[in-house]
Amino acid sequence: MSWANFLQLLVSGLAMGAIYTLTAKGLFIAHLATNRLNFAQGDFLMIAALLTLALRGAGLPVVVVIPLVVALLGLGGWLLERGFIRPLDRLGFRGGGEYSWILTTAGAGLIVQNVAELAWGKSGQYSPPLFSGTNEPVRFLGVGVYPEQLAVIAVSFAVVAAFYYFLFRTHWGKSIYAVAFNPDAALLLGIDVRRMVILVFALASMLAAVSGVLAGPIVSVYPQMGLVFTVKGLAVAAVGGFSNPVAILVGGVLFGLAESFSNYFNSQFGDLLPLLGVLALLIVRPAGLVGARKATGR
Repeated sequence: MSWANFLQLLVSGLAMGAIYTLTAKGLFIAHLATNRLNFAQGDFLMIAALLTLALRGAGLPVVVVIPLVVALLGLGGWLLERGFIRPLDRLGFRGGGEYSWILTTAGAGLIVQNVAELAWGKSGQYSPPLFSGTNEPVRFLGVGVYPEQLAVIAVSFAVVAAFYYFLFRTHWGKSIYAVAFNPDAALLLGIDVRRMVILVFALASMLAAVSGVLAGPIVSVYPQMGLVFTVKGLAVAAVGGFSNPVAILVGGVLFGLAESFSNYFNSQFGDLLPLLGVLALLIVRPAGLVGARKATGR
């Protein structure tokens, strides 16, 4: 392998790893506060990518498109909690039991996927560059790399840093952890538990929006892509133990790099090998890379 190929694979792996990290962070925060997984996370990423493509095609500038897509997906997260999850919570076992959220979130994802197919068809598309006028490679250390990938890495890591600050340095973030530890005790402390649950689903959807906006220019966007990103996001979150945001970041970077290099050496099974590596890791360390503390007493 030449130095040029190595650097290009490194940049590509970091870019995709950053997107997987954002996807996993959305799964993580929903699981943290509710002990549930949102199987529609990848489909929200997909619809965000297609919305970005459509709005850019309509001539809207990036500074308008990004906040608009993030706001729309935040509203989608609110609708997911209010329309698909809360009604079943009220019904209890009459609504399918405590694991009914698996079908409801997966069903919401299928609805989003079918709407996307009706609106955009099934063919793959690419969004125009977000941060550069052209997606032509630029010279970096004597090697041609795509500026969009470098921008995706920078923006993704900035969002991850902001997410970390929100969780551990703000009142709302600490309230989410209080709800995760014991919702009844959090309620006695004056924390609106239901509002926190709505907040985490909105935040998870907004993280999916950022992932979709960033992924559009560097991967093919099509309605069925959501399941792929959900599975890979779950793999990354599992590597991080579902309760350690720093370990999730490390897991996302490692997964992206493993995928990039495995596709270089074997394109036929390149996407499969990193997932098998995650399975092997979880057999040896079921709690992930870091033996995470349990964030909830339930």
